[in-house]
Amino acid sequence: MEKEKLLTSLTLELSSAKETLAAVEAFTRFFQNRFQPKSIKVEEITDGKKASEKGSFLERKGANLDFHLSLPLPVNFHVLEAKDPPSEYELQVMENAARYFREKMETITELRGLTHTDDLTGLFNQRYLELILDREISLAKRNDSQFSILFLDLDHFKNVNDTHGHLIGSRLLFEVGQEIKRALRDSDITFRYGGDEFVIILAQTGLDDAVFVAERIRVQIEKKRFLVKENLEIRLTASIGVATVPLHAVTKQQILKAADEALYGVKKAVRNKVIAATSKPEE
Repeated sequence: MEKEKLLTSLTLELSSAKETLAAVEAFTRFFQNRFQPKSIKVEEITDGKKASEKGSFLERKGANLDFHLSLPLPVNFHVLEAKDPPSEYELQVMENAARYFREKMETITELRGLTHTDDLTGLFNQRYLELILDREISLAKRNDSQFSILFLDLDHFKNVNDTHGHLIGSRLLFEVGQEIKRALRDSDITFRYGGDEFVIILAQTGLDDAVFVAERIRVQIEKKRFLVKENLEIRLTASIGVATVPLHAVTKQQILKAADEALYGVKKAVRNKVIAATSKPEE
């Protein structure tokens, strides 16, 4: 009966999980409670192969159990010195639950591709950025007003993925996005531009105020300890380029280029700094 309860709990957790890391945590808890092992090691499969290509769903090595799952990121669970190996019925339920979660996430990803939300961070995506830039430029011309954008890049973020894996990297990007939003007004809009890059639009904001906001974000990220609940307490820094319409640009292509070039100037020089664009609008 206890085994049935654990299986039911696992399937319920996976049905409500909204990210791969939550599914990994659900399986880890299940393996811990079900097999009471000496230890559990979670390892991403980073060689480009799916879990199903690594062999069977379960590999037994004496008292050790290796579970190969696609969640949808391929993951290996090394359950060391497990007690009471699983039955065929349990394996079938686990494999079906993992497949259901993977298919659900693939569907969500497909649907989100039709929307304006980034599936990893919950921020707006690049598709929506294009629309908002069109709107803000139109408003700036009509009202003879200004707005600014911040182009933010996390310094040496690749080291996080190399050290802790992409699952932790994904959770970290989510927390960074939330930290950025805490430093902004409700009228400001944050986008995940791609990878570890973020774009922030500051409506009705001139260059001096935009640099001030960028510096506030930079300091908050530098002081923050990320993933404390995971006992990692990762520290990060960010480089930020700032550009303003119409001071530096009058089209969306120009404003993105101006802020990106300012960001490049930061990363080429010292990193962990805010630099304003110096370019002038092109005719």
